Order: sequence, then structure tokens, then C-alpha cells
Amino acid sequence: MNKKELVSAIASHTDSTQAAAGEFLNAFCEVVVSEMKKGDGSTVAIPGFGQFIAKHRASREMRNPATGKMMMSKAKTSAQFKASAALKDL
Repeated sequence: MNKKELVSAIASHTDSTQAAAGEFLNAFCEVVVSEMKKGDGSTVAIPGFGQFIAKHRASREMRNPATGKMMMSKAKTSAQFKASAALKDL
């Protein structure tokens, strides 16, 4: 399912227009992304669905496969999704 199909499904389930459903989906994504940008440990929990969690990855030493030289990777924060038990039991 792509974004257009998801917007259409939301619109049909809520008896609203596709424009309103699209605005809702965009707002939801913006809220989740802005919360994740707050940093390590930030979560957005949706009961019965799952949690979006920001995880910090420290820099580490790694080997460049092309040259064989050791180098440091950059520290970064990435998003992780943890599904709820109800979602896992499909």
C-alpha cells in the first residue's frame, strides 16, 4: 500500500474527503518526525499499534572495505518502530 492508497482508505473509513485524510496523514507524520528529532529516548506511543522510538548510535571504529584503513563512523540518531503485542499476533 502506498501513500495514495492509504489516504483513500482513511477517507473511506472516516467518511471524509481525500484532501482531509491527506492533511491528517501529513500532520501525523510531521508530529512523529518532530518528536523523533528531540533526540535519544523520545517516543511516540500508540496503544494497540506500537511505539516510534529515537535511538542514539555512538560513533565507532570501522574498517573501510575499499582501502582497509580504520576510520570512525559518525554518531547519529535513528528512528525505530516497536510493534505492540496485538500487531505482532496477526
